[in-house]
Amino acid sequence: MQPPKVAVIGIDGFSPKQMDFYLSQDALPNIGAVVRSGVYVPLISTLPACTPVAWASMATGAFPSVTGIEGFLLHRQGCQFDERISGCYAHRCQAEPIWSTAARNGKRSYVVKFPLSYPSNEGTFRLDGAAGWGGIKCLHESASSSVGANQYARPGSTKIAASLEPWRNEKAIKGEIQWRGVWRLPCLWNNNHVDVHIALLDSGQNLQVIVSPSSDAEQAWVSLCQGEWSPPLVISAPSRRGTVPCAFRVKVLECSTGPPVLRLFNTVLHELSGHSYPEDLWSRYREIAGPIEEQSEPSLVFHAGLDLETQLEIFRLNVDWLTRVSVGLLSREPWDLFMMQVHIIDWAHHLLHGKIDPAHPDYEEKMAEYYTGVMLQCYRMVDELVGAVAETIGSEANLIVMGDHGQDVQHSTFRTNEWLATHDLLAWKDDGQEVDWDHTRAYAAGNYIYLNLVGREPKGIVKSSEIPDLISTVVTKLRKLQDPTRGQPVILIADPKEAFAELGGDGAGVGDIVFCCHSGYQATNGRGNVLSGTRVFHEFTSGHDHYWPLDEKIQTRMFASGPSFRRGFRCSSLARIIDVAPTICSVLGIPAPQQCQGNSMNMLFADQNIPVLL
Repeated sequence: MQPPKVAVIGIDGFSPKQMDFYLSQDALPNIGAVVRSGVYVPLISTLPACTPVAWASMATGAFPSVTGIEGFLLHRQGCQFDERISGCYAHRCQAEPIWSTAARNGKRSYVVKFPLSYPSNEGTFRLDGAAGWGGIKCLHESASSSVGANQYARPGSTKIAASLEPWRNEKAIKGEIQWRGVWRLPCLWNNNHVDVHIALLDSGQNLQVIVSPSSDAEQAWVSLCQGEWSPPLVISAPSRRGTVPCAFRVKVLECSTGPPVLRLFNTVLHELSGHSYPEDLWSRYREIAGPIEEQSEPSLVFHAGLDLETQLEIFRLNVDWLTRVSVGLLSREPWDLFMMQVHIIDWAHHLLHGKIDPAHPDYEEKMAEYYTGVMLQCYRMVDELVGAVAETIGSEANLIVMGDHGQDVQHSTFRTNEWLATHDLLAWKDDGQEVDWDHTRAYAAGNYIYLNLVGREPKGIVKSSEIPDLISTVVTKLRKLQDPTRGQPVILIADPKEAFAELGGDGAGVGDIVFCCHSGYQATNGRGNVLSGTRVFHEFTSGHDHYWPLDEKIQTRMFASGPSFRRGFRCSSLARIIDVAPTICSVLGIPAPQQCQGNSMNMLFADQNIPVLL
C-alpha cells in the first residue's frame, strides 16, 4: 500500500452561508462529492479573520501571536504606526509551515500560489505565492493590469496617445487605418514603461485592432475584433531584475468609428521565469500551463469602468491556469503533499455582495436573482477546479477543500482614525494628510488601536501611568459609538488585547486595544467622514477582517475525503483553523510543525488509531 497523500485546495473567502446553500441545491457537484464521501467541518478563523493571518495559522497550526502574521500590514517596534510593512511574505512568518515540515521529514511537497509560501526554497517545488490576493503587487510583475482608451473614448481610463509617426509597412495591412497610437504601460520598477503599438483598422467587413510591440506592422502580434482576447503575448519589459521577457493578454473592450473610439484591457505583465523554486521544473510546466494568469482583483471595475463580463473572464483565466498547473504537477510528479490557493471567490463577494444581501442599500430584489446567478458562476468555476484535481489524484489520495474566513455585508465604512480625531485622541498636521505625533495619543490600524507611549514609540506622549485610564476611555467610547443614520451600535467588541489571548490576538505587534465591528460596518484608516455608506461597483460591499471570528458568517469550512477520512461524517462542533495543519501531518505520518498549537482532528479519521506524532 502506498503511503497516504494529501492535496489541499484553499478557497479564499467563501461565505459559509452561500457555500452551504449551493451544496444543499446540488449546485456544486464536485465539492458536494467531497462532502458526501468524506467529512464536513465548521472552522473558526483567526483574529483578524483575513487572508494572510488565517492562511499562516492554517499552514503552521499556530496562532497569530506565534506566527507574527497579525494583519496585511505589520507594525514594527520602534517605527511609527503608519510605517508598516507587508505581512504577506514567507520570511515574515515566525512559525514553520507544513510544506517545510513535510520536506524536513522526507515528504515531497508541491506548493502553488499559496499565501505565505514566497519567497522560499523549502519544499520540493514552490510556485510564486506572493500576489493575486489582497491587492498585492507581485515581485515578478512588470506592469499592472489597466484599461487604456484613446482621446475619443469616455474618460476614466489610461490614455492611449495618438502616434506621431506613421505605421511602417502600412501596405502589409489589408484595410484602412482609422486611428493609430501608443499604449504606454507604466512599469512598477525604476520609473520605466512598456510601449504597445495599436492601430484601429477598417477591413471593409469589420473593425480590427492591431496590437504590436513596435510601429512595424509586419511585427504585429495579433488582430482582434471587439470582445476578443489575445493569446499570451511576450514582450521584453523592465523588472526588478532588469529587462526580462514578460507575458500578458489584451482584450478589445470597445472599438467603433465616427469618431474612432478604442478601449482596451491588459492583464498584468508577469515575468516568464524566475518565480519558482526550482526554476527548471517550472520551465517544463510553463509549456503545459502557459504563462501565469495571476491578478484577478476587481479594482478596475471600481476605478476604470471595467465591465462585469470581462471581470468574470479574468476569473476564468486565473482558474483555468491554476487547473492546468495543478493537473500537470499532480499527474506527472511524485508528490506527497500538494497545496494550492484560489482567490476569485473572495473577490466576487467584495464585488457583488451588496447585490445579493438585503442588508445593503444597493440591494434590488428584482436583480437579486441575476447577481446570485453571477456569484454562482464564480463558485462553479472553483468547483470545476476541485473536480479536475479530484479526478487527477484518484480515490487513493486524500483531498481537502477549505476556506480561511467567511464574509459579511459592508454597508458602511467606519474611519477609526477620523473618529479618534473627533475625540482629541489623534491630531492631523496642517495639510490634513499626515499625523501630528506630538499631539496624538492613539492611532488605529486594522482591528487595533495603539497608544502612543513614551519610551515605546518614537514620538510617544502617553505616560505609563496614563495607560489604564486611556484604555478604559477609548474602550468605553468605542462601545457607545452609534450610527446616527441607522440608530444602531457600530462596535460589537472592544477590549484590551490581553482579553483575546485565547484567539492568539495578543501578540507583540497587536495594538493595545482590539475591536470588532457589528455586522455591516467595516473599519478603515483613511480620512473622510467617520461613517459613510458603501456603493456596489464603486467599492467593497463585503468584509471579514474587522468582524468577530466566532460569528457564523465569518466562520469557514473544511471538507475532506479519501482513504484516511470517514465517509459522510458531519462534525457537530467547531474546530479551529490551527487544527488543520496537525491533522494533515497525522495523515502523512509525520510530526506536527515545530511551533504548532493546534490539535489533530482524530475524530475525522476512518482509522481511529492513526497515531498523532508530536
